[in-house]
Amino acid sequence: MNGEQLMPLPGSLTSLQRSLRMGWRTSPGLILVAFLTTLAGAIPDALFAWGLAEFAGAVIDGNHGKIAFDSALLAAMAACNWVLRTVGSRINRRFADRASVDIESHIAELQASVSTIEHHERPDQLDRISVLREHAPALSDLYQQLFNLLGAIVRLVVTLGLLLSVNAFLVVLGLFAVPAVLVSGRRATAEKRVEEAGTPHVRLARHLFLLATSAVSGKELRVAETGVRVGDLRHEAWWRYYRPLARARWISALWQAAAQACFGAAFVGAVAYVATHGNNRAGAVLLVLTASSRLSAYLGQTIGQMHFFRTIWLDCSRKLAWLEDYAEARTTDVNGPAPLRLHEGIRLDALSFRYPGTEELVLDDVSLLLPAGAVVAVVGENGSGKSTLVKLLCGLYRPTSGRVTLDDRDLAGIHASSWRRRVTGAFQDFFSFEFRVSRSVGIGDLSRSDDEEAVQTALAKAGAAEFTQKLSDGVETQLGAAWPDGADLSHGQWQRIALARGFMRVSPLLTVLDEPTSAVDAETEHALFIRYADLARAGAETGTGGVTLLVSHRFSTVRMADLIIVLHDARAVEYGTHHQLMGLGGHYAQLYKIQADAYRAGFTEPVEATSDGPDEVVHSPTNG
Repeated sequence: MNGEQLMPLPGSLTSLQRSLRMGWRTSPGLILVAFLTTLAGAIPDALFAWGLAEFAGAVIDGNHGKIAFDSALLAAMAACNWVLRTVGSRINRRFADRASVDIESHIAELQASVSTIEHHERPDQLDRISVLREHAPALSDLYQQLFNLLGAIVRLVVTLGLLLSVNAFLVVLGLFAVPAVLVSGRRATAEKRVEEAGTPHVRLARHLFLLATSAVSGKELRVAETGVRVGDLRHEAWWRYYRPLARARWISALWQAAAQACFGAAFVGAVAYVATHGNNRAGAVLLVLTASSRLSAYLGQTIGQMHFFRTIWLDCSRKLAWLEDYAEARTTDVNGPAPLRLHEGIRLDALSFRYPGTEELVLDDVSLLLPAGAVVAVVGENGSGKSTLVKLLCGLYRPTSGRVTLDDRDLAGIHASSWRRRVTGAFQDFFSFEFRVSRSVGIGDLSRSDDEEAVQTALAKAGAAEFTQKLSDGVETQLGAAWPDGADLSHGQWQRIALARGFMRVSPLLTVLDEPTSAVDAETEHALFIRYADLARAGAETGTGGVTLLVSHRFSTVRMADLIIVLHDARAVEYGTHHQLMGLGGHYAQLYKIQADAYRAGFTEPVEATSDGPDEVVHSPTNG
């Protein structure tokens, strides 16, 4: 699973059909009216050249009755064209507004439906998803662009029919239009290939732009005086994307100019032929002049619309179809429910994992038992696999080999949603949900999100009740300084809100604490983890058998765990209680001694602890 190749994009026609079905589901009536009015509006527009030729012939013949009739016909065609174009444009806009909501919701639901997070972290998949994110609002215009393209083709066909009605020889104009169409298609493909190759540069440029303009990074950029440098890097990233694309577009322009020149030469020749051969009336010559000039304009319009339709809207449609296929491919028939309680615990059986696109194992043949009802701590240097182990236990990634079992039941055989409902926790890289306090905490368990007592209990357990009570509207206070009357919390306060979310779910089978208190002091962290441990042990006594997994760099916190796992170079090298591991005198004892010595030496800030593995940032313990 982890080494699989990127799924290819579905075909253009297949993707377009799926997009059209989605549009039909959004509003059958609107999409049908939009289609008919756009195509119907193309007919009087194209026939205007014929009406003008008839009017000119009537003027030359001096037929006053026909002059009046043709004048009225031209006025009717102009009015009909204007009405259909106006109605079609407004119907298309109304439909696009509805489709935009459905498409954005569909994209969000597709991403959320994937049980793993590989598509959020794998660069080649992020390139595709970033295009969808950027163009999701505009993807609703795909239907209007398609209808406009079909309307342009109708104009071409009608105009070519008018020319053939004068002289069958004029079919050569249609033949000379073929190179322009072929060039447009080939160059659109070439440009899209160059554009996709530059997508990583676009993502980097976007990241640097947000970095230079967001409040979060504003302090560091100003103190370090790197704002200008970030702007320069953004400029360089953009040009790395744009230069090859501009070169490809210039080549396209030259090819298209050559193709249009061929058509122009054929146009001049056709007019000259009609004017000098046969007994063609002045009206017929005028029809050829008018229709041929319009044919040239329609051809350019069709080529331009076809080019942009293929490179923008159709490309987005293919990426949306890819995301649908990707989500469906990761939807398994597994429907096994999660157990109601654990008896033995969670077992890792020869568990190995490597991230997609890499060869190095992040976890290598890890076999352990996390006993039911136990508080288990995981320690190790940065990069030793601690957070990866958390992701695998939460089902956010699937093992490269080996398995995770719950009382001998393979986690792979349990439905992801069923397991997630029995998992809770808090993470170091938590997200700040800028809702009301009650909502920001309550989403930790949607079934109880409106339960005020549950929210207050969770806040109290996380040590966040005191500061939230002091906010202007208590738990109904809007969070986030960017919102009207929004409260601006410190990082530590945001972290406690995240901890409270983790306390919302009752009787979990797995509670994950992946350095969730890095922004609070050691004493507070120690007190919070004691609270977590007490709750876990109380849960074990009441019969759930839930496991609490703690990842922390502070050994004063780690030592209170029932069991400690020591990860080093992707392997579990030690396993036992604090006293057992200290007596062993191995890797854990070495790291603990470095931290304790730093504390005795008077360090109050994190110090570097090194072993024969990577550097590790650790914090001074509170009790030696």
